[in-house]
Amino acid sequence: MPLVKTEALVLAARPLGDTSKIVTLLTPELGVIRAVAKGARRPKARLAGGTAAYRVIEALLYRKEGRELDLLSEAHVLSSSPRIGSDWRLFLFAGTLSEVALAAGGEGGYHLLKTALELLEGGIEPRSVSVFFLKGTLEAQGLWPDFDCCSACGAPLSGGGAVDVPAGRVFCGRHRNKASLPLSAGGLRLLEGIERRAVLKGRQDGRVVGEALKVCLALAGYHFDLRLRSTELLAGAEHLLKREVLVKKAEGGKG
Repeated sequence: MPLVKTEALVLAARPLGDTSKIVTLLTPELGVIRAVAKGARRPKARLAGGTAAYRVIEALLYRKEGRELDLLSEAHVLSSSPRIGSDWRLFLFAGTLSEVALAAGGEGGYHLLKTALELLEGGIEPRSVSVFFLKGTLEAQGLWPDFDCCSACGAPLSGGGAVDVPAGRVFCGRHRNKASLPLSAGGLRLLEGIERRAVLKGRQDGRVVGEALKVCLALAGYHFDLRLRSTELLAGAEHLLKREVLVKKAEGGKG
């Protein structure tokens, strides 16, 4: 049984029996690995800290050809994400990015996801980070549309456009169809040029980032045949919070 040492991102963990876990890891060269962490649920277990979500670890794995699950022997924590772990909103954004990384197969996605999680942990606006990550993932798979000009007539899209998600094409207002997702001129510029430097500046308009994120999520969901559970939970939770704020305002007005 070959022994392999690799850096890895812990993306998920679920119980196995009374004391163990099955962990999902994303690695730089081996892609996605699922492994058994024996005894990781016991109090003060040596693998407990290294199997928490969104930690970067140095993993020692026993691998055997033909087996679905490897065996995680050691997990030394290289870095953790306390802010993500303590903030439900950031945790759900991280969950969305992890779902996409897994659906994309993990090929070449390790460093991109690691960077995105570091940006979230560093306090960068999570929707901008999500656009940065989703665009990078789709580009790596050759699934990113051309936002330079209309796919039908070749006209520049300086005034905005619309994205036909199943076709993977972008159209001007004259050639868009009813099912396509609209994008303002700002949204188009954002999707054309977003990079780590732009994300770090964090000066994008909130409405523009929102429409760009909607397009990115739709493209990822379609191409990877994915229903993003974390995104659904996030949308539901934020809706409830908005209702709670409105109710409190109404009650305060009555007083």
